[in-house]
Amino acid sequence: MVFGMAGMYGMNDLLNLVARESAEELRLEPGRPPIIVLHGKARVVDSSLLTSDNVNELFRGIATEEQSRELRRCGAIHFNFAAQNSARFWVNAVVQGEALGLTIKNLGR
Repeated sequence: MVFGMAGMYGMNDLLNLVARESAEELRLEPGRPPIIVLHGKARVVDSSLLTSDNVNELFRGIATEEQSRELRRCGAIHFNFAAQNSARFWVNAVVQGEALGLTIKNLGR
């Protein structure tokens, strides 16, 4: 199932989709399309593959400068994030090799 989102999207768009669909989580990894987990099943959000730059930009959309520094220093960071629509998320960011991967769990389901 593809949830259409024309062109590039911002983190707020993706988090709003997760909240609106009551999805369990959002997965963002370079070389793959954005994925949401809905009712235990992974579903493609958009057929466009993310680049490392895309994932880094999406992370910067929710992370503070301090959180970004911690990620660079330690290679991983976990934190809670409250979106503009008041939905709450748990963010797990991990650098593997040169690539950043994000798993964002919906805390408000």
